[in-house]
Amino acid sequence: MLALIAAYAENHVIGQNGRIPWDIPEEKHRFRDLTMGHVIIMGRRTYEEIGRPLPGRETIVVSRTKCFDAPHCTTVSSFAAALQAAGERDAFICGGAQLYREALPLADVLYLTEIHREFAGDVQFPTFDAAAFERIEWTDIPGEIPYTFVTYRRRVMDYTQARDYIAALTAEKGIVPGLGPVRELLARLGNPQDACPVVHIAGTNGKGSTLAMTASMLQAAGYRVGTYSSPAVFSPRECWQVNGEMITEEAYASWMTKLCAVRDAMHAEGLAVPTAFEMETALAFCWLAQQQCDIAVIECGMGGRGDATNVTTATAVSVLVSIGMDHMKFLGSTIEEIAQAKGGIIKPGIPVVLQGQDAAIERKIRELCAQQGSPLTIIRPEELSVTQANAKGVTFDYQKLQQVEAALPGLVQARNAVTAIAAVQQLKDFDLSEQAIREGLRHVRWKGRLEQLCDRPVILMDGAHNPNAAARLREEMLYRFPDKKLIEIVGVLADKDFTEVGRLMAPLAQRIFTITPDSPRALAAEQLADCLRQFCDDVTPVDSTAQALDLALDAAGETGVILAFGSLSWLHTLRDAVEERI
Repeated sequence: MLALIAAYAENHVIGQNGRIPWDIPEEKHRFRDLTMGHVIIMGRRTYEEIGRPLPGRETIVVSRTKCFDAPHCTTVSSFAAALQAAGERDAFICGGAQLYREALPLADVLYLTEIHREFAGDVQFPTFDAAAFERIEWTDIPGEIPYTFVTYRRRVMDYTQARDYIAALTAEKGIVPGLGPVRELLARLGNPQDACPVVHIAGTNGKGSTLAMTASMLQAAGYRVGTYSSPAVFSPRECWQVNGEMITEEAYASWMTKLCAVRDAMHAEGLAVPTAFEMETALAFCWLAQQQCDIAVIECGMGGRGDATNVTTATAVSVLVSIGMDHMKFLGSTIEEIAQAKGGIIKPGIPVVLQGQDAAIERKIRELCAQQGSPLTIIRPEELSVTQANAKGVTFDYQKLQQVEAALPGLVQARNAVTAIAAVQQLKDFDLSEQAIREGLRHVRWKGRLEQLCDRPVILMDGAHNPNAAARLREEMLYRFPDKKLIEIVGVLADKDFTEVGRLMAPLAQRIFTITPDSPRALAAEQLADCLRQFCDDVTPVDSTAQALDLALDAAGETGVILAFGSLSWLHTLRDAVEERI
C-alpha cells in the first residue's frame, strides 16, 4: 500500500519555509498511529525540519543535494528510487510538494487533515480527482481552528472495466513502436522491470513454446518463475503467470487502475502516453515484481529493439528463435532488417542463444553480438536427432542428453527445446540439474500449438499464421500423415502473407473451409477462399468456426485428419466447438 498523509488549509496550501504551521495534537497522534512500523518517504526540507529519523519507522529521504547518515534512514535521489527501496512494504508519503505530486497517481489511500481556515503557505497541495477516490472515513473536530480528518481510498476498476479500458486503448492507438512512453510509465512506478533476472525471447515463431519449456525447467529446479507472453489464446489472463498460475482478475484490475492513473497524469503533463500493449507489459513487470519471482521469462510481442518488453535492463540471457518474414511494415522488408530488429534485445556482455537457421540471419546476429561484446551460442540442427514424434510430444538426443522427452508435439519442438536448454545453461546464478531439465520438459504445457483435440477423427489445431510457421507445420503433417489428405479449416489476418501460407499448406488438403477470424485485422473468408483455390480445387468459405467444424467432421469421417490453423485469435472458438460436439 502506498499512502499520502498530509495536512492542508482551505486554499490547499501547505508548509512555510519547510515548517508544518499547525500545532494539532490529534494530528500528531493520527500520524503516529498510522505510520508506526512502516516506511516513511519524505523530501529533504521536511526531513531537515524534523531533524532526525522518526522512531519506530524506516525513513527514506529523497534528495539530490544531500545525503543523510543516520540509523534507519536511507537517502535516494528520486521518488522512483524511493519506491524501489520501499519494495512491497507499506509506505507513507509525508512531506514535500514534489513528492506529493509524483505519488498522487500511485496512492492507494489518502489520509488528509483538512484545516478550515485560510493560511498563507508557500506550497500548494496537488489537486486530486475526487471521482477517482471514495471518501470512507471522516471526523469533524470543532475548536478555534476547526478541521476534519478524512480518509479516501482509490476506487478500483473491476475486471470487466479494466478489460474494456484496454480494448478502448487498442482501438485508439494500435501498434506504436518506441520505448519512451513505457519507460516513463515504469519509472514512475519504481522501475519494476529490473526487479529480477530476465530470460528475454525474440523471434518470429516458437517464442511461446520456448518460453514455456524454459519456465518449466526452471520451475522443476525449484525456482519461482514468472512469465509474460502474448497474445492470449484461451484466456485473457494467460499472458501473466507465476509457476503456471494465471494472474487473478482482482490483481489485474488493481494494477490496471494504478497504471491508468499514472497514464492520465502523463497525459495531463503533455507527455506521450503508452499504448495498450505497453500498459499490459508494464502490468506484467509490476505484478511479477510484486510476486517476488526468482526469475522472469519474457516474450517479445513484436520485433525486439522497439518492443515494450525491451525496457528491462535485467536481462540474464537473450534468446532468438526462428526468424522469418513477418510484420514487415514495422520491422523491415528484408530478412537482415528483421534480424536486426529482433536482435535489438541483445544487451552488452549478456549471453545470446540463437536457434541456427538462415546464413544471412546468423551473420547479422554475429555482427550484433560482436558490437555488444555478447558471447553467442548457436544451436546446430546436426547436433539434434529426433527419435520419436507423435501427438503426445517429441523425443530427441542432443549432445550428451539422450532420449529427452518434451511434452509438446511437433518436430519443431525439439529445436525449441534444445534452444531452451542452451538458454538455462547460460544462467550463471541458477543451478539446473539434468533431472530438472528432463522433468521440466516432460511436464511442459503450451496449448494451441499443434494440439490434438480428438482421436477419431484426429483434430489438430495450430497457430501457424505466417510462411515460417507454415513451413514447419507442412513438415510436421508430411512426417505424421504422409498418406492422408487433410481436411483444413483456415482463418488468417489480412496483414499476413496468406498467399505463401496457402502455397505451403493448401496442396496437402482434400477440402478446405475458410473462416473470418474475430479480429479487426481479419481477412474475410471469401477473400481467403479465392486465394486458396489456386492451390486446392475444393475450398468453401463458411460463416463460423462451428459451421466449419461440422462440415469438416462430415468430410473426415472417423478415420480422417482435420487440421485447423491460422491466426491464434480464433482457436478458442474451435476448442469450444469441439468440446460441444465430441
